[in-house]
Amino acid sequence: MRLLVILSPTDRWGTKTEYTRLRKFLHKDGYLRIAPEAYMRIVQNRKASEKHYRRIEEYAPKTGTVRLLRLTEKQYNNIYLVTGEADYQEKVVGINSHIML
Repeated sequence: MRLLVILSPTDRWGTKTEYTRLRKFLHKDGYLRIAPEAYMRIVQNRKASEKHYRRIEEYAPKTGTVRLLRLTEKQYNNIYLVTGEADYQEKVVGINSHIML
């Protein structure tokens, strides 16, 4: 199961530091950056994803939006790349979804 975090920051004063804090937390917590404002992490099950939901809520900024999306491996494998190719990390994790990052 994969957990996607999608950020939509605002231009309000003071939000840049809040989003920087959230991005640093996501990086330390093992999330991969798959787009400029999208991060992904592999979780074992629904209960583990709910734990991460609560952890992200602690770091979530007061303005803008932070969206969390839970996907199964089968749903994630249906992603179709129009241009480019998957990153090295996505290739390795896609082959063996039990790698601990």
